[in-house]
Amino acid sequence: MRIAWPPIRSRTAPLACLMLLMTTSAHLVSAQAPCAARAIVAEGFTGSAWSLPLPLTIDARGERWRTLARYATRPFAGAPYYSYRVGRSDANGAGQELEMLHHKLYLQNPGGPVERFEITHGYNLPTANVTAPGHGWQWRFGVGLVVAHPEGRVAGRELGGAATALGGGYHIAGITTQLAVGRRYPLRPGRTQLTASPEVKLTASWARIVVDSITLRVPNVALHALGGFGVRRCL
Repeated sequence: MRIAWPPIRSRTAPLACLMLLMTTSAHLVSAQAPCAARAIVAEGFTGSAWSLPLPLTIDARGERWRTLARYATRPFAGAPYYSYRVGRSDANGAGQELEMLHHKLYLQNPGGPVERFEITHGYNLPTANVTAPGHGWQWRFGVGLVVAHPEGRVAGRELGGAATALGGGYHIAGITTQLAVGRRYPLRPGRTQLTASPEVKLTASWARIVVDSITLRVPNVALHALGGFGVRRCL
């Protein structure tokens, strides 16, 4: 089967414009000055992700089906791709954060018992992060859960309407980890700063989703490019 991929330009142009805006704005202000003590930060992001092809395994009706799954993100279709986080940092830049990444997966090569499969409300990745000391580019590492909302039709069954412990079709499905590098550029000086932040992150996740008699194993490794704005308050 030949897969018709959407033009790359249409998926990346909005993100590229956002990155350019943040970079241009950053040159209009001085370098970020460290806070004398601690700071609290709240940020929101958009962007996109590119998932590596990995095995998708489905057990249904006593049979197992496996394929090398290829996923699209479609960041601005339906439920958007986004991330938000809050945290605090010490005077040296080291800090702790809570983050929510709304990742999305659209299966591009269905077959066998799969008529349609997507996790777009989302393949959610809530994590607890730590950041390395620094006032320029900073590394962060996080671990957390996969909270998945599967949709589609598999083995003759609709996946979206199943009752779940979390309600709304959401499953606590697995675990995740992330490694990221990013930077905050101040857009306004003072104790309360508006900031712009480009970031690149790598996530590695494993999820097992059970809907009635169907079990789906959905691992994911993805490279994410994000850009966003936030507020940083020196304490």
